[in-house]
Amino acid sequence: MLKDLFFRLRSVFRRETVESEMEEELRFHSEQQIGKYLKTGMSRDEARRRVRMDFGGLEQVKEECRDARGVALVETVAQDLRYGWRTLLKSPGFAAAALFTLALGIGANTAIFSVVYGLLLQPLPFRDAARLVLLHETTPKVGEVSVSYPNFQDWRAQSHTFSEMAAVTNVGFNMAGASQPENIGGLAVSPNFLSMAGIRPVIGRGFTPDEETAGTAPVLLLSYALWQSHFGGNRRVIGQTIRLDSRTVTIVGVLPRDFRWVETCDVMEPMGVWATNNDTVAVRGDRGDLTVVGRLAAGVRMEQARAEMDGIAARLARAYPEANDQCGVKLQSLRESFSGDARPSMLVLLGAAIFVLLVACANVANLFLMRGAVRAKEMALRIAIGASSGRIVRQILTESFRVALLGGLAGVGLALAGIPAMARLIPADTLAGASVGMNGAVLLFSAGLVVLSVLAFGLAPALHSARGNVHADLKEGGKTTSGGGRNRWRGLLATSEIALALILLVGAGLMMKSLYRLLAVDSGFRPERVLKMEMSLRTAQYDKDPAVIGFWQQVLERVRALPGVESAAVGTAIPLTDDHSRTDITVEGMALPKLSDYPHPDTHIVSPGYEKTLGIRVLRGRGFTDADRENAPRVALVNAIVAQRLFPGADPVGKRFTLGRLEANRAPKWLTIVGVLADTKMYGLANPARLEVYVPFRQEAAHEMVLLVKSGMEPAAQVAAIRGVVVSIDKEQPIFGIATMQEVVNASVSTRRITLILLGLFSGLALVLASIGIYGVISYSVAQRAREIGIRIALGAQRGDVLRLVLAQGGKISLAGIAIGTAASAGLTWLMAKLLYSVSAVDPATFTAVAFVLAVIAMTASYIPARRALRVDPLVALRNE
Repeated sequence: MLKDLFFRLRSVFRRETVESEMEEELRFHSEQQIGKYLKTGMSRDEARRRVRMDFGGLEQVKEECRDARGVALVETVAQDLRYGWRTLLKSPGFAAAALFTLALGIGANTAIFSVVYGLLLQPLPFRDAARLVLLHETTPKVGEVSVSYPNFQDWRAQSHTFSEMAAVTNVGFNMAGASQPENIGGLAVSPNFLSMAGIRPVIGRGFTPDEETAGTAPVLLLSYALWQSHFGGNRRVIGQTIRLDSRTVTIVGVLPRDFRWVETCDVMEPMGVWATNNDTVAVRGDRGDLTVVGRLAAGVRMEQARAEMDGIAARLARAYPEANDQCGVKLQSLRESFSGDARPSMLVLLGAAIFVLLVACANVANLFLMRGAVRAKEMALRIAIGASSGRIVRQILTESFRVALLGGLAGVGLALAGIPAMARLIPADTLAGASVGMNGAVLLFSAGLVVLSVLAFGLAPALHSARGNVHADLKEGGKTTSGGGRNRWRGLLATSEIALALILLVGAGLMMKSLYRLLAVDSGFRPERVLKMEMSLRTAQYDKDPAVIGFWQQVLERVRALPGVESAAVGTAIPLTDDHSRTDITVEGMALPKLSDYPHPDTHIVSPGYEKTLGIRVLRGRGFTDADRENAPRVALVNAIVAQRLFPGADPVGKRFTLGRLEANRAPKWLTIVGVLADTKMYGLANPARLEVYVPFRQEAAHEMVLLVKSGMEPAAQVAAIRGVVVSIDKEQPIFGIATMQEVVNASVSTRRITLILLGLFSGLALVLASIGIYGVISYSVAQRAREIGIRIALGAQRGDVLRLVLAQGGKISLAGIAIGTAASAGLTWLMAKLLYSVSAVDPATFTAVAFVLAVIAMTASYIPARRALRVDPLVALRNE
């Protein structure tokens, strides 16, 4: 078998040598047979004649020998490839148009697939990631919330559908020792998290079971990136210490290079270290920022685990009604948590890119059909001298494959140039550490596109060429022909291009209208010329409230004194960022509600000037002033929703409430409402405003705050001066999260904006290709009908008659494409309904506008060749025929 394979490969790659050996062998056998006949008394001429009769024609024998090698198909394909290359070189215009069109289609698909693969398909760096599940708690008032640590411990003890569970919570640190202080993010995890997820440190060790207990020695794992950037990849880092929040922490290992999590992870610490510094870890009602990761037991389905967790949640609600009343459990696959809200938009964009490729293939198929008409006599001659239909089809498909391959290579080149720009459009939070770029999977996808493209644009022209009318094509004497079948196919392909372009344009139009309406939503604040900078006071000097308040007071006084600063304030949360701290409140004089019915607003700690800096309107009463200090009466602000729901028909100013629920053994600390602010969009422009209460920072100290600065100049120009102010107060205090509020607004709609940009780009490409397609069809039709047009003009047809004749053909194609595209759009746009805001997926205005624009462009593309038809000279047209 191996010998036979070697012989066949030698026949392919050493063809000249094998041919020479075959001729020599045939000559030897011929001479041997001639010698035998000479011995019988025949003359040499008679002997040669008899040998030729015995052996048959020499070329025929050679063909039989070649067939016996089993490489005839390979050789004919190689011949077809060489011939196809020559024909492409003879038609550079055709080749350039086909390659450019395919490169656009394949390049767009390759680029968007690299993003889709990175976000949705790239294997997660965990063992058997498909069986890892994230668990959150839910409440009727809020929806999804974090898990309290005592509830996690009960889940782990009572669950049988999960083989393991681990707690994960986000942590942040101020790291000293670098050129300037830094704020880094990380995770605190149960020690079994690493083994459960199949994560092995590249050096050092993981966490031990006893490091889950509060009071354990402070240790951590470095991320691979932090290890490289701050320690130069030194393997002796194990056992060294670093300073985090004024604490000395020992490095015990380094995470793998490919480890990533939904949130930023620069360092990882065991849950025992986190519990040591967390006074509320044992409070069942405190839900912090904790998530639970579980691994489904062997053979357990998600539905079974969900049912079991619902039962456990019900038991905990009965056992601890004050903390767990009506609390449920939400299960989500780990893959879903990584893809987040990006999945619908990425799938829509991938579908749009595929539509662009289909338009490109239809365009190239039209080019091949036109070229087939020009080569009709060539194909008729081939068939006439014995070529089979299969041989003709193979020849055309081979030529198509060469075009597709070159177009694919050019498309990959375009994708390589476009992927970095596309990746820059995607926020880091959405990427969640995913790598977007060219890799084996993306190249394999591109190769598949090449094969599919060959079938999409090469099969129909190949079948038409193989089924040509030999007698009619030869009778034409070499003139180009245009059979009815080819005309119908060209019309259908142009119609499909119009329909596909309309679908993409409708999608882009809906996204544009949706984004316009979303940005027109009243966010409740004014972002213009406002800079935000985050700070977190974590060192030991800020253990007491007076030190915390003093720091923020000094920052505000010195920043407000900077040239160009109009106002400055600090607050624990800003709109559109999802940052929040919530608590139940009890309104004075109201009947106590059920445990699950207490008002549960977002609570913001802010300084005087907060509403002025952000441009939040004061609807009633006043804002905070410098008089609202530590020893002054406790005051608060509420938003309009609180005023409407808790004080309907009454003036809330002067009313009192307390944070939390009333306790029998503790006197309530009442807060008097002094003002009502306009509602702000804390959770995105598309989401409704929630209950919000504000308390002054000097009456409720907060360690983590956002500094807001409204400036009369470009906000970025103030960053250096503000850094100088902070350094002058505390040189070890890092500043992070620097951005303008306009950038915050833009980031809140980034997914929709990216979708609109790319969908607009793809629909624009499709529109250009469809216009070229209909222009090509009408132009070719005019060229083929030159004799008919000449006769019409000779018989007295007016310019308007000829113009209507040509435009009618383009109009039929355009109207058919618009009708089909409109129907298809109505059936497909529901897929992007989740991406739309305040716009119907079948918005009549958008559909009408897109259809009108497409009709105008299509008719313009038809008008250009129609004008050319008016210049046809009857005498020249008839003489040429």
